Amino acid sequence: MSDFHFVMPTGSTALAGGPIADFTDSGTVSDVVCMSKYGEAYFMVFWGVGTTGTVTITAVPVDDASKSTATTAIPFEYKRVSATETNTAWTSSSSLATTAGSSQAYIIKVKAENLPTVSSVVYEYVYLNIAQLVNDPLLGGCLIMMAKPRYNEATLDAVTA
Repeated sequence: MSDFHFVMPTGSTALAGGPIADFTDSGTVSDVVCMSKYGEAYFMVFWGVGTTGTVTITAVPVDDASKSTATTAIPFEYKRVSATETNTAWTSSSSLATTAGSSQAYIIKVKAENLPTVSSVVYEYVYLNIAQLVNDPLLGGCLIMMAKPRYNEATLDAVTA
């Protein structure tokens, strides 16, 4: 069984996988991923250059890939990586305000068990909302890895629409 399914975001109305200049300038969202075949999704939000810019990150569940019905942010776990081989412990939150400074990565772990069902609507899709707090360009991006597959397949179906 494969441990991870890697997603290179599309870059159309969402983050591209590679670094983008000022990637949080006008309200950024990651690609929407379907968690129906996975137990966890890891979103790696990173930037190399950006000394004073900060963002708020939330995980938003939706009922389909087009984000037609969203609900309130859900809890997630995160860790901050700010130097080579320096990681913080996992921290639980439903909203994360990042720290200013260059060369950082935030690993956001979303668990499928935290996706809600509201009035018989199953929310099995999720994306990150990345809202700029302090306006200073961040040269960064977001990669997504799907983990804990629920089916034993060498190649799993696409998770983005």
